[in-house]
Amino acid sequence: MKLAELAHLARAELAGSGEIEIGAVTDLEHAHPDSIVMVADHRRLAEAEASPAAALLVSAQAPAVRKPTLRAANLRAAFARALAALAPPAGPVPGIDPSAVVAPDARIGLGVRIGPRAVIGPGVQLGDRTAIHAGVAVGEGTRIGAGCVIYPNVTIYPGSVIGDRVILHAGAVIGSDGFGYAFEDGAHLKIPHLGRVVIEDDVEIGANTAVDRATLGETRIGRGTKIDNLVQVGHNVVIGPGTIVVAQVGIAGSVTIGDGALLGGQAG
Repeated sequence: MKLAELAHLARAELAGSGEIEIGAVTDLEHAHPDSIVMVADHRRLAEAEASPAAALLVSAQAPAVRKPTLRAANLRAAFARALAALAPPAGPVPGIDPSAVVAPDARIGLGVRIGPRAVIGPGVQLGDRTAIHAGVAVGEGTRIGAGCVIYPNVTIYPGSVIGDRVILHAGAVIGSDGFGYAFEDGAHLKIPHLGRVVIEDDVEIGANTAVDRATLGETRIGRGTKIDNLVQVGHNVVIGPGTIVVAQVGIAGSVTIGDGALLGGQAG
C-alpha cells in the first residue's frame, strides 16, 4: 500500500513522499525497509529516523524529521486504523460445519460461518456475515446481529439480544442466572431469573466474562462499550454507551453506570 493511501485510511497528514510502499506496521525494534513505525515518545525520534523503517507515524505535535511521516492528531486512533488497513482480520469462510447442530427453524443470514460442534437453538436469528466459532452454544430465541464474531466456547443463554458488530471472546457467558436467593427457614430459596440480556451494537466482551440475565426486565450493555477479560456483570445492571471496564471488575446486581465511564482493574 502506498503511504499516501495509508495516510488517507489512517486520517493522518502526510509529510514527504506518498509513493513509498508500506507493507506492515512494526515496532521500532523490528523495523524493516517496508514498514511504518509508530513513535509515541518524541525522545525516540532520532533512533526511529536512523532505523530501517520506510516511514514514521507520529503525533501532530512531534518535531519535524527527514523520513516520510504520517502526523496524526489522535496517534493511537491512527495507529489502530493503520493496523486494520495493513493487517485486516481474515474473514470467515461462509458455511456450516457438518458437526454443527442447527435447529431447523433457525434463521441464518448471508455469509454466516458456523464452526465445528457449535449448537444453534430453535428460533435463533443470525445476521449476515456473523461468525460462530467452534463449540459455541446459542440458546433458543436468541437474536444476533450482522458482522458479529463469537469466539470458541462462548455460551449465550436463551432469549439474549445481541446487536451488530459485537465481539464475544472465548469462554464468555451471556445470560446465565443472576445470583439471587431468598433466605427462609434456614435455607436459600432460588429466585427465578426470567429477564434477558441486551448487548447493543459495537460492544466487545473479553474472555471468560459473565453477564447475568435480569431477574425481570433487562441487563443492558450500551453501544460501543468495551469489557475486558474476567469481568462479572450482575443481574439488571445497565452500563451506558462507550464505557470501558477493565479486567476483574465486579458489578453487583441492579447497578447503573453512566455513559463513557471508566472502571479500572478489580474495581467493584
